[in-house]
Amino acid sequence: MTPSTTEQESNTPDGAVELPATEAVQRALHEATAHLYDELAVAKAERADGAAELPPEVFDDLEELYVATAEESVTTVRISYEQE
Repeated sequence: MTPSTTEQESNTPDGAVELPATEAVQRALHEATAHLYDELAVAKAERADGAAELPPEVFDDLEELYVATAEESVTTVRISYEQE
């Protein structure tokens, strides 16, 4: 038996969202990953003030996620974040 959404939420840490790795979720994540990658690349190209850059590993990881969601080979989707 699958736990209800409420039960699942109580088992996840604050600032985390767990989603089923369905075709629709992976397709949406695939598109969102592409958009995020593009926006970060544009910001990196426009940065002329010497502000801290994202390490290349971030782009590598985004590329890996992009490919995995295209192949629908993702088995778990968890988005975590921290708020001030």
